[in-house]
Amino acid sequence: MEIVPLEKKPADWDEEISKFDSKTLFHETPWLEHIQSIHPKGRLRFFEIIEEGRRQGYLCALHVRKAVLNIYGSPLGGTGTNYMGPVVNRDIDQNSLAHALRTFTKRSPLTHLELTNDVLETEKMLSHGFELHPGVTHMLELSGNEGDAWSQLKSVCRNRIRKAEKNQLEVEVTEDLSLADEYYEQFIEVYGKQGMITPFGPERPRSLMQCLVPAKRILPLRIIHQGETVATGLFPYDENSIYFWGAASWLGHHKLCPNELLHWEVIKFAISRSIPRYNMCGGTSQFKDKFGGSDVPYNHYSISSVPMMKQARTLYSKAHFLKLQALGLFKTRGIKK
Repeated sequence: MEIVPLEKKPADWDEEISKFDSKTLFHETPWLEHIQSIHPKGRLRFFEIIEEGRRQGYLCALHVRKAVLNIYGSPLGGTGTNYMGPVVNRDIDQNSLAHALRTFTKRSPLTHLELTNDVLETEKMLSHGFELHPGVTHMLELSGNEGDAWSQLKSVCRNRIRKAEKNQLEVEVTEDLSLADEYYEQFIEVYGKQGMITPFGPERPRSLMQCLVPAKRILPLRIIHQGETVATGLFPYDENSIYFWGAASWLGHHKLCPNELLHWEVIKFAISRSIPRYNMCGGTSQFKDKFGGSDVPYNHYSISSVPMMKQARTLYSKAHFLKLQALGLFKTRGIKK
């Protein structure tokens, strides 16, 4: 098995990847267009996975350069992309796949590769030299009806949804691009409460809507109280999962309970579309636990030809977090002055 580069994305890309059961929203053209728009200096690269002359799948990655490093992210961290990695069927020979990925890194000009896809088996990846970065994501299984989903909610969550309805909060599904700006304004306040500035600008949610709304791959929601938008959320989806990309609300309106109502609407939407799960994207959260479900493994894999890359990756993440805090503190002091 080998990873063979393609000159460009195949014209029938979406049709081709739909033949493999590890395909996700994040492999599809609308999402890739979003990734390209927020990383204009990066380049999307495409590969075939071939074994004995037969196509076993595909691989796509965003190629970025940082100093002297050639980094391939599938997905690239910080892009809001949950999964990419190889698009293959789940019955593929995992040892051959891991070996092909390892050989690909040796023969390519890349210096660092990152992969995230639950089709990859940890044992096989580790045996071929990949490093594991373990994590969890909170998953709600939605195989039943609304009544079943309602019964999974903890009582405190049900009570807050009832309170939101009593407060006459209205839910609106809208394709109006102004929702992206409303979301970002509320997002600034949420981060400000934590003493940080936001990690991206307003162009990120705008791009998300511009790329995914025409493809019917996103649920954009706003919660309205007496004519004012008090909460917003952007929830991309495919036929297998709906994802919690981002949601925010004005802190002064939390007593109205808009956040619980927002996620309950996501759950109802998914059930109405026969989408079997809600990936709330991140675990160990008391808020997410209120909706039922459980934390499940969410593993990243990386491999690098540069010594100490793992340590550098960790230091970069910490430095980025500290930068957001420092700039947030500076901004807050500037406002007070």
